[in-house]
Amino acid sequence: MKTKLCLCMALALSLASLGCSKINARVQIREANELYQKEQYAEALAHYREARDTDSSFPDLDRMIGYSYIGLFKPDDESPQNQHFADSAIRELTAYLQKRPDDVAAREALINLFLNANRTSEAIDYFREYLKGNPADLDTVKSIATLYAKQGNFNEALNWYEKITLLDAKNPESFYVYGVVCYEKVAKNPPEELEERFAIIEKGRRALQRAIDLRTDYFEANVYMNLLFREEAKVASDPDRQAQLMAMADQYRNRAIEINKARKKT
Repeated sequence: MKTKLCLCMALALSLASLGCSKINARVQIREANELYQKEQYAEALAHYREARDTDSSFPDLDRMIGYSYIGLFKPDDESPQNQHFADSAIRELTAYLQKRPDDVAAREALINLFLNANRTSEAIDYFREYLKGNPADLDTVKSIATLYAKQGNFNEALNWYEKITLLDAKNPESFYVYGVVCYEKVAKNPPEELEERFAIIEKGRRALQRAIDLRTDYFEANVYMNLLFREEAKVASDPDRQAQLMAMADQYRNRAIEINKARKKT
């Protein structure tokens, strides 16, 4: 009987302790939230970390600790302490996203941190690893495409923008973005080889035409089709071919004008 009573008392004390831990953690979280709202990130961080040390069962604590480190991080500051803030934020948000991979806001915060900390390669590695277990995750593919573009790796960026069109084949905007990326390359940083330039122009036109097929009044897609035909005309050696390309450009330009006029009437 005494043994049973002792066990019951031990269990009661354990449950009471567990209840106190949760209460104390909630108090710390409430104080941390108030400090975070006031942008007092160092003080908020201390309370969030104490809350997690007290009771780690609150999954959002990893996220809020990561956000607090982001609040402390300063872009373009190469000091060891600032790099520590970036490392810590990346570690916390990565751990959080492993538990809650559908949190788009946290993912975007992590991407922005990677970019602000000039860690584009790390970001690409992170998202490519995530994609192995989620091969059809459209947001992740978009993130990788954007990151390669930021990195200046056009060929890889184009490959990933093409993957977007495959995953999002009914969305005209996906094809439009692909076409715009092609135009940006040939207009602002064209490859030296004309064959490669023509190939990129053709890829862009096919994508934009698909966008127009999906949305017949797609003003922007018609504008960029016009621009891509003009880009090819710039380097066409045959005058007849050049005239043909300019005529095609004019058709899409005129179509864009018609669409714009129709929009203004509605």
